[in-house]
Amino acid sequence: MLITSIIFSKDRPLQLDLTLKSVYKNFSQSTSNIVIYDCSPEFDASYVKLKEEHPHVQWWKQGWSLFKDVWVAIGSSDDDLVCFFTDDGIMFSESPEIHPDIFNNGPHVACFSLRMGINIDSRSHKGELFPDLPQKDLEILQDKWLIWRRSLPSYGSYWSYSLSLDGHIFRKEEMFDMVGELVYLQGYKEFKQNPNKLEEALQRFWTSRQQCMVSHKNSVYVNSPNNRVSDSCLDNMSGEKHSYSSEKLLQFFTEGKRINLDLLDSAALSQIRCPHTEIDILKGLQ
Repeated sequence: MLITSIIFSKDRPLQLDLTLKSVYKNFSQSTSNIVIYDCSPEFDASYVKLKEEHPHVQWWKQGWSLFKDVWVAIGSSDDDLVCFFTDDGIMFSESPEIHPDIFNNGPHVACFSLRMGINIDSRSHKGELFPDLPQKDLEILQDKWLIWRRSLPSYGSYWSYSLSLDGHIFRKEEMFDMVGELVYLQGYKEFKQNPNKLEEALQRFWTSRQQCMVSHKNSVYVNSPNNRVSDSCLDNMSGEKHSYSSEKLLQFFTEGKRINLDLLDSAALSQIRCPHTEIDILKGLQ
């Protein structure tokens, strides 16, 4: 089963390059990759360079409505599934094949999460980690995947957060309909046009979605929040352990340096306990 990946980016060329290369290496089912990006004037040249270095990626400059851009991008896909990533995410481990039966024969499945697994037992909030243990109703499918009911965990748990736009896979038609409804609502409600606000707006559909989430046994994707490029979600902490300004990372990118996935701290990546975990990404700079 082939998957279209939609990756959000703003002012993070060096990190986006790492995200793309990690997807190429560890997510072979993602054969169609679309980057929807916005950038400040000083980052224009770096995105032009990225387009040259990643010619097989579809590059979409964000228009006046990100919601509509995403809706059109979903509709343009020839695949049955769509996956979402952000430009500070890393596919740090190979994703085993996701069989179509998970969605085709699993009407109760809301999404497949690349960021969840039995290794996830903590939740980050305002710079602190809190217990977020795997659910007691976890079941194993074909000795490959985990499945659980998302309505059992407490509010705020990663185990219940099915409508994330950061490492989750959805049926194309279902996501197309949800985003399309938000595009329609823009005529009556003003939404800020960034990925955080799109994800926030999608939560209105949480109660109507299927009951179950599925993942690999262990997570294969992590978000490394080393810097902030938006002021829309100030509760989301960034740069608490390994802080790198977007300007400094742009300087490295302009100098021709890139982050090598294979040089990142393998020990840290093997001990991921939270979907949002800062990685010292500059350990891979070369």
